Amino acid sequence: MLVRMQPETGGRFSLSLEGQNETRVRYALTLATARHEWHAHASVATADGGVETSGWTGGGGAPPAWLLQYARAALRSAWHQHRELGWPKRLTRWRDQPARGPGGGPESAES
Repeated sequence: MLVRMQPETGGRFSLSLEGQNETRVRYALTLATARHEWHAHASVATADGGVETSGWTGGGGAPPAWLLQYARAALRSAWHQHRELGWPKRLTRWRDQPARGPGGGPESAES
């Protein structure tokens, strides 16, 4: 089932805080394009900001690498800021799909 905020172009990622302890913070992660939606768990190591994802479901195969990279970058940014601002409870962002081909980004920027 596709969510109400399904993007017409590009992609959307949503992160929702599930829990945290001294060593890790865990988020529910949703990636969505016009055609597919994927769900997983993402965790951030509090010591070094390392991001891991697991438990992928949904979609038509693997999620687009470009959209996952944007979600990882948002988690790294949250890690850099968490001492001053705390961990965000929710993050949702839309991003345009990178241009394809020579000089314009990834050769395969699936939607």
